Amino acid sequence: MLCGVSVVWSEKGLEELAFETLENNQQMQQTTELWSHDERKLLAEIEQLNAQLNRLEVQSEQVGQALQVEGQRIVQQKHRLTESKKLRDGLQGWLQEIIQKYADESEQSLPFLVAEREKRQADLNAVLADPYTPLYEKFRRVFEVFLVETEFGHTSEVYRDNIQLGKESLQVDLLRVGRTALFFQVLDGTKAGFYDPSAKQFKLFAESSVDLSRAFALVRREAAAEMVSLPVGRIVLP
Repeated sequence: MLCGVSVVWSEKGLEELAFETLENNQQMQQTTELWSHDERKLLAEIEQLNAQLNRLEVQSEQVGQALQVEGQRIVQQKHRLTESKKLRDGLQGWLQEIIQKYADESEQSLPFLVAEREKRQADLNAVLADPYTPLYEKFRRVFEVFLVETEFGHTSEVYRDNIQLGKESLQVDLLRVGRTALFFQVLDGTKAGFYDPSAKQFKLFAESSVDLSRAFALVRREAAAEMVSLPVGRIVLP
């Protein structure tokens, strides 16, 4: 009897053991399959990350090259700006020099249209001193003044102004002959004279017979063109 019971229990134990073994194998198979799925998923993610890393490395290299090129451009631009500033400062100094030379020569030249020319020079000095005025505009204004002054050299005009004749202030008609001579005649025509550059003052003609009326009329275009002699005298260069 006991042997029969023992055999039954043994068979039952083997069945349970086999069932447990099978169940364990199934669980292990499921776990293995799950791990295999996770492994494939991780490998795919790693592959995607590697591809992304490669793209980022390429982009980083491109950005590095672009930054290097841009850095070279910045260095070149700084160099150009430095050279441009040197050139601008040099040209500014040159303009100041020639304007000062022009001012000095104007003081030595004939005193015609004094107020107009002084205002033109003051306006020009203000433009040159203004740091916000572009250099090309300063050049334009300088050469504009020089053009006007050059025009005086080959034109003549008559205009009315006040002069100092000795201690007397007179309103007279002035005749400018280029930049060579400056004559005057009082309004009633009774007196006439000239500007003496060496003495830097207006003087009456030594001979009262000198009549500038014809010359004044010609310059005003009130008479037909003709040759007129003027007592220019010795020309003194400034």
